[in-house]
Amino acid sequence: MPVNQDTFARYAAYVMQDDVLFSHFTVVEALTFSARLKLTTPEAEQDADVTRIIAELGLTHVCTNQIGSVHRKILSGGERKRTSIGVELISNPSLIMLDEPTSGLDSFKARSICKLLHDLATQKGKTIVSTIHSPSSEAFFYFDRLILMADGFTVFQGDAGASMQHFKDCNFTIPKRCNPADFFMKALDIKYPKQDDDHRKLDHLNRMYRSLLEKRIATEDRLIKLPIPADYARGDPSYKASTWIQLQQLMNRSWILAQREPRISRAKIGQTIIVVLFLMPTFWQLNQYINIDKITAKVDACTAAGDFTSDHCTHVIDKLSNDNAANYEMFHSMVGAMYFLCVM
Repeated sequence: MPVNQDTFARYAAYVMQDDVLFSHFTVVEALTFSARLKLTTPEAEQDADVTRIIAELGLTHVCTNQIGSVHRKILSGGERKRTSIGVELISNPSLIMLDEPTSGLDSFKARSICKLLHDLATQKGKTIVSTIHSPSSEAFFYFDRLILMADGFTVFQGDAGASMQHFKDCNFTIPKRCNPADFFMKALDIKYPKQDDDHRKLDHLNRMYRSLLEKRIATEDRLIKLPIPADYARGDPSYKASTWIQLQQLMNRSWILAQREPRISRAKIGQTIIVVLFLMPTFWQLNQYINIDKITAKVDACTAAGDFTSDHCTHVIDKLSNDNAANYEMFHSMVGAMYFLCVM
């Protein structure tokens, strides 16, 4: 089975480091929006799935609160991150990939996110792949397997519990009662430009990896055999929702934005009026001009003024709503071409 955008949308989910959420949605509306676009089950079942996932993520007490944005804080960082994970869990993916899900969170919230991901792996059978930045010792012990890299080279891959012993075998001195993650960051630190000590360290780590782990990892890879999923074999489309449902949901989202952020609607109306006022003189009494050069000069002048005004109005609208830049990243696995035909 090829690995491409279609297969990824079917069986995997990706949670970005920066939470890509429609800030004017509530938690319930965000998950419901995702369910309507990803699932084909009856709406009653979709609503039940939304309620169940909200409860599992511990978001019941804030489910009716708006998500907010960087400039308009409503939910906490941990609640926003759990909402982002919930949006992807709606489609029940087999693989969930996360980019530094604990960045910007305090140690308690980071630990709770790691526990949530561990529970998804052990209780729900999900495969969780995540990069992580400076986890605490408590968060570290939720990891099952670990990949460590230095200067682009893999220096360890295997059970997280065996990682410290591997570095002991590599003749590293490990302090007592230290945080494994902190030790790895210090042990694998490479200074740039690289000195002779750095080259010797990399050579030693690569040599130990090849002698102790590489053959075992290759054997494990050969033993992993997964059957082709039945829906892929049938050729079912990855975009589940019909064009009508996509249009309905996107128009509903635009209506919610117009209700909860009327400044954007007023700015769009004002932009349209200003552009029309600049374009009207372009064609006003155009038949009275005989010289083509005068007509061309008039059209060019009015068009340039209209473009200048339109660009400034668009800049104001972008400042009022910071969701537009991330919309494609959020919805690329939910909607088809209809999304690009809908105006925010």
